[in-house]
Amino acid sequence: MSRTGRSMIRPVFTTRNLESFVETYQIPERFSPTLPGPDDSAECTPNWIVLYTLSFSSCGVRYPLSAFKVDLLRHFRVHFSQLHPLGFMRVVHFELSCVAVSGEPSIPLFCMFYKLISDVDWFTFAK
Repeated sequence: MSRTGRSMIRPVFTTRNLESFVETYQIPERFSPTLPGPDDSAECTPNWIVLYTLSFSSCGVRYPLSAFKVDLLRHFRVHFSQLHPLGFMRVVHFELSCVAVSGEPSIPLFCMFYKLISDVDWFTFAK
């Protein structure tokens, strides 16, 4: 994605799509899921966070996030909405790989394989 990628994303959901998404992924109503306006860009504010549906459908994101994912985001001081979906998919893959070999995912182990990088608009994890 280009350096202007995140700021250029525009909503494509309808109200009906949002209702179906909220039901499918069991997003609690207390989060007040809301669609941005047609001319709004996907930017976080102090009162709102941005979620990309691609993260749910392609990257295995489910709420609540696991303790490992929350700790990792806190460790790197990155908000979930700042991560490129493919970077978050690496986190999911790492966590599942650890569980598959009867291990526990940990931040030091994760850092042996990946590092946080930024391309101005997004953060991601690179090998």
